[in-house]
Amino acid sequence: MKKTPSFLAFLMVPLLCCCAQVMGGDGDGVFEYKEIYLPDALGSQGKKLGLNSVDNDWGIWGHNLRQVLPKDASALVYAMTDGQQRTKDQFCFSSAKLYEYIVRYIENTYGENDTHRFAILPNDNGLVCQCRLCKDAGNTPKDASPAVCNMIERLARRFPNHIFFTSSYNTTKSLPDHKLPENTGVLVSAITYYLCPVENVQIAEFEHVLKQWSDKVSHVYVWDYINNFDDYFTPFPIFNIMQRRLQMYARSNVKGVFLNGSGTDYSTMQHMHVKVLADLLKDPDSNIEELVREHCEKRYPVAGKLVADFALFQEKWTEKRGKVLPLYGGVSQAVDTYLPAVEFAEFHDAFCKVVPKTSGNERKIMERMCNVMSLTRLELLRISGNIEGYQKFYDHLAALAAKNTEVYSEACWTVQSYLKDYDFMAKHAEETRNDNLLLGKKLVPLTSLDEEYSDISILTDGMLGLPSNYHCGQMLSSATPDLRISVPNVPGMKKLCIWMTRNGPFHIILPQKIVLTSGGAKIGEAVPQPLAYNSDRAMVEFKIPSSARGELILSIVRNTEDRTMAIDEIEGF
Repeated sequence: MKKTPSFLAFLMVPLLCCCAQVMGGDGDGVFEYKEIYLPDALGSQGKKLGLNSVDNDWGIWGHNLRQVLPKDASALVYAMTDGQQRTKDQFCFSSAKLYEYIVRYIENTYGENDTHRFAILPNDNGLVCQCRLCKDAGNTPKDASPAVCNMIERLARRFPNHIFFTSSYNTTKSLPDHKLPENTGVLVSAITYYLCPVENVQIAEFEHVLKQWSDKVSHVYVWDYINNFDDYFTPFPIFNIMQRRLQMYARSNVKGVFLNGSGTDYSTMQHMHVKVLADLLKDPDSNIEELVREHCEKRYPVAGKLVADFALFQEKWTEKRGKVLPLYGGVSQAVDTYLPAVEFAEFHDAFCKVVPKTSGNERKIMERMCNVMSLTRLELLRISGNIEGYQKFYDHLAALAAKNTEVYSEACWTVQSYLKDYDFMAKHAEETRNDNLLLGKKLVPLTSLDEEYSDISILTDGMLGLPSNYHCGQMLSSATPDLRISVPNVPGMKKLCIWMTRNGPFHIILPQKIVLTSGGAKIGEAVPQPLAYNSDRAMVEFKIPSSARGELILSIVRNTEDRTMAIDEIEGF
C-alpha cells in the first residue's frame, strides 16, 4: 500500500493569521526563506535560529484560498465544469469577483506596505475551470496554470510589496509563457526527487524543473522532506542527504526552502536535527561532523558523545547502503535503507544506561529519547520472529504513554494503540508457539502479490499483525480480487485459522469471503466478521477433514469496492 504525500497534509492546515511584519528569517545565508517544520523550530525557538514560519510570513498558505471569501460570496468565484455547472470544489481564477475578494482581504488584513507571501493555489483536486474566460486564457481540462498565473500576475502588479505564489503541483505544473513580475514565485514539491544518500537520475530532472521556473519567477521555493512520516521514532539520517540537496538548490537559484518534518509531534533527535539543519540552511557547505559534535557537546554534557557518535555512524552507514529512503515505511524498510539494526540496538542499550547519570534538562530529553526508541526495538524483535525480552522495551514505551497521548506518525498512530496491539500479539504468540503446526512453514502464492507486500513468510512467523499500523506484520493485498495461497497439509493438522485486520482510515477492510479447497473439492467457506473482543481483528477457522489429500488452497476474495485487505497470520493446529 504505497502512500504518496500530497503537497503533504500540512498544506491543508489553516493558516493562523497574524500581521507579522517579517520579510524573512534573519536574512543570513543563501536563502531568503528558511523553515523547518519540527517542534524545536516553532515559535520563538525558530526565530532565534533565524527561521521563518508560515504563521508569521504568509497571508495565505497552502490550499486555503477559501478563507478570503465572504459568507455571501458570489457563485462566479467557482469553477465551471464541462457541463457548464459551477462547483464549489474549485475556483475560477479568471473571475473578477475572486480577484476583488482577494484584494479586499489583503487590504483589510495586511495592508499594502509590509511584505507578506500569498499562495494563490487551486483546491487540492484535479478540477479545472472551463469557462470561456479560462479557456481563452489557455486552460485545458487538466491544466489550470494559465488562469492561475494571470491571477498572480494581476495581484503582483496591484500589491508590489507582497509576493504571490503559484505551485508546481497537480493542475499547475505547466510554466507561464512569459516572465512574471519580480514579486511572484512558485512552490515546488521535491517529492519526485527521492531522498537518496548518493546522486541519482532524479537530480538532473529536478534541477531542470527548478531552472525552468527560475526563468519565469523570481522566488522559487522548494518544499522538501526530512522524516519518515510513518515512523517519527526511529532515528532518521538526513544531514548528508540534505546538504547535497541544499547545495544544489543554492546553485539552481532557489530562494526559499521549507523542510517538512513531524510538525508539532515529537521525532527522535529533533533537537539536533533543527540546529544542524538550520546551520545548513545558512551555509550548505558547513562541516556536518563539526555541527553535530558541537551541538551534542553543548546540549547533552553527559550523553553528547554517545549521541553524536551514533548519528554520524548512521549517516555514513546509510551512505554506503546507497538506497532511497522511504517517506512512508516501517522498520523493515528502515533496516533495508537507513537503520543499522545491530549498532542501533547497542547504541540504545548504552544510551539507556547513561540516562540515570544525567540531570536537569538533559535528563528530561534523554529519558524521552530512550523511551521513544524502544518502539524501534520492539519492532526489530517483531520482524525477527522472536520477541523474547520484549517486556523491558514495552515498559519503557508504556512509561511514555502514561504521561500523555503520543503519536509517532503523520497518520496519528498512537503509542497507546501500538502497545495495546503489541500486547495482544505477544500473548497470542506465547499461547500458540508450541502448538502451531504451520509456524515457519513455507506458503506458496498462486496469484500476484502487491509489490510492496511480497513477503508471504510473515503469514507463518507466529506474529499477528498490529491493526493500528499497516506496516506491522500484515500482508496487504489489492493487486487481485482473489488472493490464492497454497498451504501445506501438515500431518496431524485438524484445523486452519486465518487471521485478518482492518483499519478504516486507511481503507483496509476484511475480505468478502474466504474459501478453502483441497484437490478441487471445497472444504469450507466463511465470511469474516470482527472479533467480539477486538473489533479491528477477525479470524476464520476451517476444520480439515481426514479425507483431505495434498496441499490446501486458500482463496481470499477481496471486496473490489474498496482497495485493500490485510492478512496477518495463517495457523494450523
